[in-house]
Parts: sequence; structure tokens; C-alpha cells
Amino acid sequence: MNILYICDEYPPGKNGGIGTMVQVLGRELVKQGHNVYVAGLYGYRYGSSDYEEDRGVRVYRLRYGLNLCLNEKNRLYNILEKLPNSIKRNLNGKRAFIKYLGFIERLIEKEKIDIIEVPDWNNFSFFIGFEIEWPTFKVPLVLKSNGSYTYFANESKSTLIKMFHSIDLKLYKRADALSAVSQYTANKNKQLFNISKDVKVLYNSIEIPDIKLDNVKQKQKIIFTGTLVTKKGIFQLMKAWNFVHEKFPNAELVIYGKGKIKPLKELLNEKSSATVYFKGHVSRNVLFQELSTATMAIFPSYSECFALAPLEALVVGCPIINSSRTSGKELITEKENGSLINPDNVEEIANKIIELIEDLNLQKKYSIKGREKVMGDFNIVNSAKDHINYYNEVINSFILKNN
Repeated sequence: MNILYICDEYPPGKNGGIGTMVQVLGRELVKQGHNVYVAGLYGYRYGSSDYEEDRGVRVYRLRYGLNLCLNEKNRLYNILEKLPNSIKRNLNGKRAFIKYLGFIERLIEKEKIDIIEVPDWNNFSFFIGFEIEWPTFKVPLVLKSNGSYTYFANESKSTLIKMFHSIDLKLYKRADALSAVSQYTANKNKQLFNISKDVKVLYNSIEIPDIKLDNVKQKQKIIFTGTLVTKKGIFQLMKAWNFVHEKFPNAELVIYGKGKIKPLKELLNEKSSATVYFKGHVSRNVLFQELSTATMAIFPSYSECFALAPLEALVVGCPIINSSRTSGKELITEKENGSLINPDNVEEIANKIIELIEDLNLQKKYSIKGREKVMGDFNIVNSAKDHINYYNEVINSFILKNN
């Protein structure tokens, strides 16, 4: 099968879970004999090559905006992002998107693409200055929900920005088929977008490294990985860490992820602050190595669709404490393969961390059972086959509908 993924955060740039998942899935599909193409519309400061082949995955990065420089700290970028939409349309915008659509159509013809998958979160749509609309293609367009603007705004009870909400509505109406990365997300989207047709659940999954769970754990080393924003629960974790530090003054909290550090440090007292380390964005290889030797990892998110970060911890035998919100219970069963927490309950967050530090048997149980869960239910080898089966269903329905 010839598959095209729309993605504007394909690694190695500073990507999120969508980019990582497209990469992991794409590589596995190539292994299984399929042809995989990725096309995205990127700002210049994302960097990376305009074209590359990544373990057989063919990646195209088209650009929008102005080629000022590749330094993401350049102030001109921040100024441009605050310009009125009428100016953005000319600077960022319409010509680049039209060119992008033309490129996709040519790629469909040239490479005999069978199906296209697009996420419901596309970074460029927030900066391009107009309401983008996806046209009809000669092949089906599958929309996969990793969490749209409307989804996360609803989860946080934020006021909707009309243009971004409209982009989501148009995309959901346009899609030939719908999928989501968790059952929670599928159910929520049916409500938000008044969907009557089926939404296929295709969980995010991960490659399984060939390791033995005998790595020496660094005592009292706790890891958080994710963007440093409110919805990830990082602010609540900072508050909880003050209590953990009182009980275990030698414990360390190591934080991997991009975002503003100062507001987080302000929540720590002087003594606990000295035991929190902000490491920024690192490669997945580095992250896997750090997780494999950690006492635990913690993910107190308020809102997720189905995060990759907990899977990355579990697959290398790192015990986890996960949020009980949204899709958290679709991965973790309390006291079986991990612990669950309410991100609003700072005391509970602290107590669950303390409990796991103290209980070595529980650490071992979570390490073994957690990895077994990922190997059984979230193995990318099996997930790739599930995707192909679903794509075939969509293609057959599309052909019947259009003949």
C-alpha cells in the first residue's frame, strides 16, 4: 500500500507526539513492505532538510513564512506571529498553502498514493492567517484525532477562538473516515462535532526494544517528560514536590521538555528547588536511557488523547504514576501495572510518589506488568497491521461510494 501522512512536526525537529507517532508507525509500515510518504508545511525555523529518507520513509518539508534565519530565538518570528491575520495571509500564507496542496496532488499521481491520513492538530493552521480547507482528493482522507484545538479547549473549558474552531469543524466535515487514538477521545469527538458515523480507535503504540529489565535503578530519581504547560499537570507536580522533598531530601526530579521554567521554579521552596533539574528537549534515545534507570516517571496530565510519554517509560521498565483523567485508565489499572492520580489533588500526587519510592516490591511489579501491557496491547508491529486493515476498509468504502 502507498500511504501519505500529513505531518508538520516530523523529527528530528522539536516535535510533539504526533510527529513521533508518524515516524514510529511509518518506519514499521516500511518494514512490513508498504511505501510511506510524509508531507508537511513547516515554518523555516523548524529547520531540518526539505527532503530526506528516514529508514525508507520519504519525508517532504515545504515551507511557509519568511526565511529570516533558523534561530528560533529570533525576535522577528515572535513579531510576525502577532501580526494581524490579513498580513499573515500575505506573508505566511495563501500562496504557500496552495502550493502545498498542488504538491500533494502531484504526489498522489506520481507515487500512486492509496490513502492519506491527516491529524486534527496541524501547527501551521494557527499561524497561517486564514481558515484552511482541505479539498477533495482522488483518494480517501482519513482524519486521526490526536486532540484538536476544539477538543483541548473544551477539556480546559477555554473560550473558543472562532477561526480555529471553524477549521476543526470543516476538517471533521470534510474527512472521508474518522479515527482516534483512544476510546475517550472518540467518544468526546462524537459529542463535540455531532458525529454519527463510526470512529475507529487506533491507539498510539511504540516499538519494543530488546532489553532485559535488570538495569540498575538510580535511587529516588523521578522523571517527568512533556511540554511544560498547565494541561500536562507540571505546575501541580511542582507543588507536590515540596512535600516529597520533606520526606526524601535526596530525591531528584528530572524534567525533560520545552517550555518556560521560571513560573515553575516559583512554586518550589528554596530547598526543594535545588533537587529539580530542567533538561529541556532531548532525543528519544537519551530519554529511553534515562527512563530505564529511573525509580519512576510521573504524568499528572489534565488532558490527553493517548500520550506516548507513558508508553516510552513503561516499555523500558520504568514504573509510572499516570493521570486518572481522560484516557489514563485505558493504559493503567490502579495497583496492577501502575498508579493513578487526580491532577487536582496535590497531596495525592505527593503521597503516590512517596509510596512508590518506599515500596521496592511495588516498583518491581509496575516495571514488569507495565512493560507486559505495552508489549501486549501497544506494540507498533501489531498496530501497523491494524492500521492497514482499517485503511483497506476505508479504501473499499471510498471506491464503492465514488463508482
